[in-house]
Amino acid sequence: MMVRFNSIARFLLPVGFVVALFVVSRSTSYAQRGAQAGAPQQPVDVPCPGQVMQSVQATGVYTQKPVPDITINGQPAPGAIWQPGMRSYWHCHAGGQIMMVDDGVGMVQKRGERARILHKGGTEYAGPGVEHWHGATPDSTAHFFQVSIGAPGVFWMEEVGRDDYSGNDTGINSRNEFMRTGVRKRADKPQPPAQPPSR
Repeated sequence: MMVRFNSIARFLLPVGFVVALFVVSRSTSYAQRGAQAGAPQQPVDVPCPGQVMQSVQATGVYTQKPVPDITINGQPAPGAIWQPGMRSYWHCHAGGQIMMVDDGVGMVQKRGERARILHKGGTEYAGPGVEHWHGATPDSTAHFFQVSIGAPGVFWMEEVGRDDYSGNDTGINSRNEFMRTGVRKRADKPQPPAQPPSR
């Protein structure tokens, strides 16, 4: 009985693989035909409250620098260098983003989770619409390989607050402040004291 089962399994496994490849190739070629025919692109619904902006929103200076250790189609992969203490604002990508530290020590955080430290080779994936930020630790630079996936669109939210950056919050306090006020300022910046009305 076992011999019969093994021979059936050896036959069905390759057949199932071929069927799966056929289905994927048909769906991919259909999507490519629609795009080639000039079919209008549907807007992407992104479940985050950010806004598309002209430039990267970051604390400090954001410097694009290709990653020579990673080659894509014969060219160095896209990347950025974050100086110590520098980080992006909270944001999400319509199609998601892959990040990997190539040099230095980086930090990443997804909304609802604590910040994580990444060393060389450490990676993070933020899926479509997943709110996150990335940057360098307070005492090290971080050279990231970072690439958006699929659908275009980066949606920016508020600056990363001190509690999130130090690992003491999960991004909820700054999110609530941003949703309440719509202001991108750092949530932990002290507010000027209210002036009493002049008499």
